[in-house]
Amino acid sequence: MEPKELNEALERFLRLQTFPIAFKFVKSQEEVPERARRIDGITICQAYNLSRKYGWTIFFDSSTTCPIGLVAFGFAEPDELYATGQLAYDAGYAESVEAGKKFEEVVEKLDFGSYIGCVVSPLSRAAFIPDFVAIYGNPAQILRLIHASIYRTGGAFETRILGRAACSELLEAFTRDKPRFVMPCYGDRLFGLTQDDEVAFAFPYRMAEEIAKNLEETHRRGIRYPIPTTALRLPLKLPESYEKSAKAMKRL
Repeated sequence: MEPKELNEALERFLRLQTFPIAFKFVKSQEEVPERARRIDGITICQAYNLSRKYGWTIFFDSSTTCPIGLVAFGFAEPDELYATGQLAYDAGYAESVEAGKKFEEVVEKLDFGSYIGCVVSPLSRAAFIPDFVAIYGNPAQILRLIHASIYRTGGAFETRILGRAACSELLEAFTRDKPRFVMPCYGDRLFGLTQDDEVAFAFPYRMAEEIAKNLEETHRRGIRYPIPTTALRLPLKLPESYEKSAKAMKRL
């Protein structure tokens, strides 16, 4: 399935307000699309939010500024402040540096130097086969993606939430090769301007056809977005004078 076809399915069945985005890791500058913008001094969450909100293709690498993102995407090795848990403690997430260290240990990480950078693009405009895809939406829209991911298998959709480093949670779709529900972190909302009502979902691109097909199948069987509320089909109790007026009119 081509990226544009997947995008059409996502837009049709989810009615998203921002662009689904495609991530592609690169090992050389020659792999970076010519039209990709390079913006130094921004965080990774700013980079992919620019893509999903502006429609830009962005290339980001070690010039990004957040130390957590640098380590997660394999652009740098942890320094002492990171490794000891001082960052999580200073940011207010951890009661102590010991607790902070445990925060950092669970952040998903690519091996240092695995790639020189990453390209993120609106899925509809991706000039490459993505490594993974991310979608932001409201909880009801993301629920539909959970339906699609377990439609064939049944069972429960399992995930984990760090409360920070959402970029690394998106990354797990690539490193663990499975879909992820992602609770955008404080930084994603503070720096990337992700809104209070938004959550996210990521999946490896190998699942593109499965996700698109299962969205269509569940839609066909009546599980849809926008969710058709039953209240619109129920008789309502109106003010007494309204009911009397309606009855009187019907007798005319």
